[in-house]
Amino acid sequence: MRKQPPPLPIPPARFRFARVRQDPLKAILQRIGLATFLLLVVTFITWFGRKGYVDTQHPDQSLTFIDALYYSTVTITTTGYGDIVPVTQASRLLTTVVVTPIRVLFIVLLVGTTLQVLAEQSRFQFRLRRWQRDLSDHVVVCGFGVKGRSALDYIRNHDGDLEAVVIDTDDAALEEANRLELTGISGKAYDNSILSAARVETAKTVIVALNSDEQAILSVLRIRELNPEAKIIAACKEENNVDLLYSSGATEVIVSSSSAGRILGMAAETPEAARVVNDLLTFGDGLDINERSVAVDGEQIERHHQETAIAVIRNGDVHRPNDDACQVLKAGDKVIYIDQTQAAAESEAKPEELEDSGVS
Repeated sequence: MRKQPPPLPIPPARFRFARVRQDPLKAILQRIGLATFLLLVVTFITWFGRKGYVDTQHPDQSLTFIDALYYSTVTITTTGYGDIVPVTQASRLLTTVVVTPIRVLFIVLLVGTTLQVLAEQSRFQFRLRRWQRDLSDHVVVCGFGVKGRSALDYIRNHDGDLEAVVIDTDDAALEEANRLELTGISGKAYDNSILSAARVETAKTVIVALNSDEQAILSVLRIRELNPEAKIIAACKEENNVDLLYSSGATEVIVSSSSAGRILGMAAETPEAARVVNDLLTFGDGLDINERSVAVDGEQIERHHQETAIAVIRNGDVHRPNDDACQVLKAGDKVIYIDQTQAAAESEAKPEELEDSGVS
């Protein structure tokens, strides 16, 4: 196994982990508000007890509110110029019992803010390095729009434990990924540093579902350069760009506009057939299209009564099940079949539901 290069560094702010951290700006504003409150508390304590304080520069003058604010500032920040001092027993006791704890709390607040910021940054960097180190055989989704979300939903319905990473430039899409407990990276799917940060080098599958065919072609080129073995599935808007995507390194290209158009036309002419096709494309609802690999030579094309074979893939070529070449399956063949397991389970459940409801 070839040694994978370390991921190219990108700003940590581009990462959107599934568990969204507290907004740092909000946390800082809260701490500033608390520090201001403590300062005002000491200021009003000094102002209301100003007869117990003396300004050594103007001993005959009573303290003003500005003097009280000044004294509070230099006191709780431990600057202590000594020009305004408590002189009565009551003011000194108040300074000892009330002002000093506030001073300590203020210092803890300032130091704690700095330590928390440093600790959070360290924890985030540690988590990021560990996440990138352990990430392999995962799915990278480039573009988390309708197509990207639907593709990932289908994949995770087959394998719920498969880890996925989302690349998108839209914050709303990244927030949706976080809501689905996915890690997102903000950036262009054709940026080497972004792809490397998503560990495309160790990915098993890459879904390219971008809004632009030009960006999709460039992204596929970059992905194939970083990972010659990954399965790259690309969505394409225009049929004349299909060959370009294949030549760029895509494993499979789906023309979204023409596919949707064919289903729409089918629905207009043969609505029941369109309904079946739509059912086949909806995983876990009625009939499902699935595939299996042939393990040994001579295996039966239909192993179970709930499998209906519709195609055989051999050496990249598509054959019909009744073709002479497919009468005897070979190891390595792929059988594409309609899985009726879910439909059978639903049909078996219906009589039980009727019985439970008292309908005979």
